[in-house]
Amino acid sequence: MQPQAGGKIDFHRSSNFMRSWSPQTGEICREDIALSTSRAPPPAVGKPVGHSERKSVEVPARKKAKEDPYVNATLGAIKVAEAVSGAAASLQRWLQSPPPPPSPKEKSKAVQAVPPFDIQDIPGAMRKIGAPVGADLMDKWFAGQLNYPPTSDDERDGLNQNAVPFPPAMIDTMSVKIDWVLKFARAREGLNQLMSQLGTPRARDAIAKKLRPYRNRQDIRPWLECKGDLVRLHKEFQFQQAPVEGTLSQKLTQFLTQSLSNEGLPDDLTCALGSFNLYAAVSYAWFDHKNKTAVVTDVSIYVKDNFTFTDKTGDASQYLGHWNRSHVAIVPAHQVATMVNIGWLDYAVVQGNVYARDAVLYPVKNSDFRAWQRKHNRGGDFIIYTDKVTMKLGTPIRVAL
Repeated sequence: MQPQAGGKIDFHRSSNFMRSWSPQTGEICREDIALSTSRAPPPAVGKPVGHSERKSVEVPARKKAKEDPYVNATLGAIKVAEAVSGAAASLQRWLQSPPPPPSPKEKSKAVQAVPPFDIQDIPGAMRKIGAPVGADLMDKWFAGQLNYPPTSDDERDGLNQNAVPFPPAMIDTMSVKIDWVLKFARAREGLNQLMSQLGTPRARDAIAKKLRPYRNRQDIRPWLECKGDLVRLHKEFQFQQAPVEGTLSQKLTQFLTQSLSNEGLPDDLTCALGSFNLYAAVSYAWFDHKNKTAVVTDVSIYVKDNFTFTDKTGDASQYLGHWNRSHVAIVPAHQVATMVNIGWLDYAVVQGNVYARDAVLYPVKNSDFRAWQRKHNRGGDFIIYTDKVTMKLGTPIRVAL
């Protein structure tokens, strides 16, 4: 059965002050009330100033010539005569004009319109729920040049719509810091998991493969070897990783399946990175030529993540919640809708007067961002690298070469 406009619907809306979900009941909106993607994109990142945007140069006014008293007196007399003549003409026109029509008793009522909500308003809402870093990253996405991986396989391989690697402008090494990431408990748990897995057989094999080309040296400092290039460090010396779960979709699913009304809103780490991996790369190693081994004493820890709206091939587009300028909400019926494909997620919900500001909550999915890209030929998926932190190992890792 398809949902009907005006039908009652339960949802959970963000209580931003309490940082929790608040159970609510609203109504399903009619189909014409939908998320807008019409607002023009923001200025492109790195766009040169156009001709029309250049500052105008003020030309100094010419100096006035020395005034002649006789000329001024003559000009003044002419102006007085013109003023008297003009006043007489105006009086004559007024006497001959017909009386004005009577004013209408009632003014026509202005047509009410639902306050629009554009997809570019989402970063502002993210800031209100306490996710400024995630909001900044989404603003960066809107301002970026068109760049996206067409499939999940392309995303994994870092290939864009032109089947080439993401350009350097789409690799962000400045926006997210590792110290900020590690302020979150689940990130610290992920770090502990990563550190406990550095000496596994698979990790040792990866270390040996990475260091074997340098076995004739006394030691190696990969950061210097890569000339301070974290992307190159990741490619040439990364050997272990640990996942940190927490996508918005996963948090919503966990909330819905467990019915935890106080599960808590998506935090800034979720909005910024979703689920991501912590990586370990060799930071320092020395070579034991007698025993033909390498000894790793220090590792570099960092995050690499893709800021993208690519859905897995064959899957429905990922639901990102219902949004307006002040809140995010989730609709529990979306689970049933996904299973039986009745389209609940395509409907906005309203609480109170549909014409009131922020009364309507609009469904948002990954596909909405892709539609915005097609419409404006803008919007850039990008790869995030945090800075690195170096950690000395309590027990060095020795691998055979």
